[in-house]
Amino acid sequence: MGNEKKNRELSSKGKRYAQEPPKRRRREVGSRSPRRKTEPLNDGYYYHQYSEGEEFQDISSYSSPQQRRQDQRAVERRGRDSHRKMKNSRNHRRMSAGKKIGLVFLALVLAFVGLFAYMFAGLTVRSLQGDLGVNASVSQSGVKNIALFGLDSRDGENQGRSDAVMILTVDSRRHKLKMTSLMRDSYVNIEGYGYDKLAHAYAYGGPELAVRTINQGFGLDIEDYVTVNFYEMAGIVDAFGGVELELTGDEMREVNQNLWNLGREAEREGGDAKVRDKDYFTAIDGTHNMIDGEYVGGKVRLNGNQAVAYSRIRYIGDDQGRASRQHQVLMGLINQAKRKTVLSYPMIIHGVMPHCETSLGLAEVLGLVPFALQSFETETATFPGEGENAYGDTTAEDMWVYCYDEELAAQHIRDFIFG
Repeated sequence: MGNEKKNRELSSKGKRYAQEPPKRRRREVGSRSPRRKTEPLNDGYYYHQYSEGEEFQDISSYSSPQQRRQDQRAVERRGRDSHRKMKNSRNHRRMSAGKKIGLVFLALVLAFVGLFAYMFAGLTVRSLQGDLGVNASVSQSGVKNIALFGLDSRDGENQGRSDAVMILTVDSRRHKLKMTSLMRDSYVNIEGYGYDKLAHAYAYGGPELAVRTINQGFGLDIEDYVTVNFYEMAGIVDAFGGVELELTGDEMREVNQNLWNLGREAEREGGDAKVRDKDYFTAIDGTHNMIDGEYVGGKVRLNGNQAVAYSRIRYIGDDQGRASRQHQVLMGLINQAKRKTVLSYPMIIHGVMPHCETSLGLAEVLGLVPFALQSFETETATFPGEGENAYGDTTAEDMWVYCYDEELAAQHIRDFIFG
């Protein structure tokens, strides 16, 4: 029979014989001793077959007690070693899975950090110092006011007068984004300088004095600002993919005139002119006549250069008209952002940040992200105006300013922002 079958049979028989000691056979005189056959089995003991055809008998009982204990310890040791190997193998698999999860988590963290490093690269962060004249009594939970300054500095530096002064209100409770324009020629009291144009506060003392002037003049709680130089506004508009606006024929002609001025300014900076021929609007006669050419107005998508030229128009309407055009550009950008997908935001932010200076830290910017990702209404207003009894006047220094009822203007602005 085969070894495997024989081993099973001998193992079964060996158990029986281990309990019943084998009978000793008497050897007859003159007979030959039987030839014993020894077979090692799978259990590590030996069995003897004394004559052909007889059953195998367990002779393990003949082993010494020391040998038996040694064999038992060897079996136990093999069992412990096998258990330890299995346990180590399970731990190794568990550790490998944990290591993979850790690597995935680390990769996500690095990707998150890299994404924000990409988006906010080039952003200039400058905290505001000193007393900002904050009126804490008007503050409301969930309402964040940020001063926006648009500088028209031809050298690209964030210095000089603020050509545009606005207040951006993020109202997360009512899901509203409000834009309040303040007339740049408003006659306000600038601490340390007396009454002057609101636009001059930035030139006198940077964003600190400009924010303090707004807070003190209109009783507000602004603690942060964002400054954008119109000289670099083109890059911001292009990052959004342009802005759609309705222009009149006269505005198109003025845009062409301002584009020509922008090109000359770029040349004086020592570089190539940023304005291209295709930036100019074409008149009815097929030329770019910017003196007396006739243009057909309509809805157009302005690129960065065209949007800057449009915001600089001075000779159509009064100062309110100019503020209104600047409003339209900013609101057009907001509407453009609403039509974008969330996946396009990182590229837009990356294109905008190098052109901005702000006191908002990264944590504060991230705090505004949930608001930007949900739907919200937009509202705009300009102050002071007829409702504040505003009128133009000339000072003793022959400076044209915009006068108004200061208390009424402050109350109306607060009602619009917090109402």
